[in-house]
Amino acid sequence: MEVQSLPRKKPRKEEEEAAAAVETGICFSQPEFVALERNFLKRIATPLTSAELRQREEANEKLLSGTWERFRDNWFYGNFPFDAVTTVPCMRYTDADLNHPDYAYILEPRDTLQIVSVQLRAPSASLHWPLDVYGFIAIHDVLDRKRIMVFNRERTDCQTISKQDSYLRLTGPTRGVCIGIDASFIEVVLKSKGLTESEDKDLSKFATTVRVGCLYPIEYTSKLCTLEMQHYTVYSSVEATVIVRLFQGQWPRCFRGVLNASTAGQKDVQIALLHLNDDELPVGDDGFIKLSRRVVCVEDDGKLGVSLFENVVGEEGVVWFAAEKSQRTTHYMCVKKYNIWLEVIVAWSVF
Repeated sequence: MEVQSLPRKKPRKEEEEAAAAVETGICFSQPEFVALERNFLKRIATPLTSAELRQREEANEKLLSGTWERFRDNWFYGNFPFDAVTTVPCMRYTDADLNHPDYAYILEPRDTLQIVSVQLRAPSASLHWPLDVYGFIAIHDVLDRKRIMVFNRERTDCQTISKQDSYLRLTGPTRGVCIGIDASFIEVVLKSKGLTESEDKDLSKFATTVRVGCLYPIEYTSKLCTLEMQHYTVYSSVEATVIVRLFQGQWPRCFRGVLNASTAGQKDVQIALLHLNDDELPVGDDGFIKLSRRVVCVEDDGKLGVSLFENVVGEEGVVWFAAEKSQRTTHYMCVKKYNIWLEVIVAWSVF
C-alpha cells in the first residue's frame, strides 16, 4: 500500500525569517527576536543624525527634570507648605537630662544620612569655566519632612567654581538627617548665572528618594553637566555639633587649608567644615570661628575626629572625641608650626 504524504504548507514569513537567521548564525527561539536584532543592526549601521541626537537628549532632559515638578505637585506631607524649612534645630537635647523618665523611652540613636560632598563636573560645550553657581540643595527627612538646607545661595551670592575645584561649599545639613525604611527626599535646583537673569541656565533640577542603607553616590546628568553627591549611612548614630575658637596665638594670614571632621568608622572620608584661603579667620561676635558646616553624625559607640589640614605640609593637628548622647566635651588642638591652640567643643545630642 502506497502511503501518500500530506502536501506541505507554504512557510510562513516568520519561519522564513527564522531560517534565514539560522543561516547567518543568529538563532532565536522566538521569531520576534529576529526582527529586534535586525532593527538593532540597522541602527548601528545608520547612526542618528545630530538633530535626532539633540531631540533624544531634550526628551531625556525633560523626563529627568520633570521629577522635581512631580515631586512638588504631588507633595502631601503634613499641613505645611512644600518649601517649608525645618524648625528642628541642632543640639536639641544637648543639655537635657536623658535619665529623666520623660526622655528615657523616647530619645535614642537613629540611622542618619551623612552628606560628604557635592561636585559639578563634565560641563557641556555651551558652558565655560569658571561657573557662578546659585540655587539650593535640600533634604526632607523622616523627622519632620521639611527642608533641611545643605546648600543655599541667592543669585547675588553665587559660588564660583573652577575646573580645578568644582565642589560646592556646603553649608549644611543644619541638623542630623534621620532616615529609615520610609523614603526621605533630596531636591536639587541649581543654576549657572549669566550676564543677565534671562541668560541664566539650569545646571541641575531634580528630586530623588533615599533610604537607610544607601550605598552608591547620587549622580544626575543633565544637558549641561553632571552632579555627583557623595554620602553614606551612619547606623545608630548621635548628632555632633562642632564649635571652634582660637584659644591662644595669632592666626596666620598665609594659611591655606581645610578644617575637617571624620568618624572612626569612616576615617578616610573627610567632611569639610571650613575652607581657609589666605583670608582672615572668620570670627563671630561671640569669639567663635564661623564654620561653613558644623553638624556631623557619629555612631553612638564611635568617635569623631576634628583635624586641621594645610595644603602644603598636610595635617597640622587632630583631636578625637568619644561619642555621647548629650552634654558637651572639649579638647584643645595644637598647631605647632604657628604656635597656636584651637579650642574644639562638641555638643552631643540624640534625636
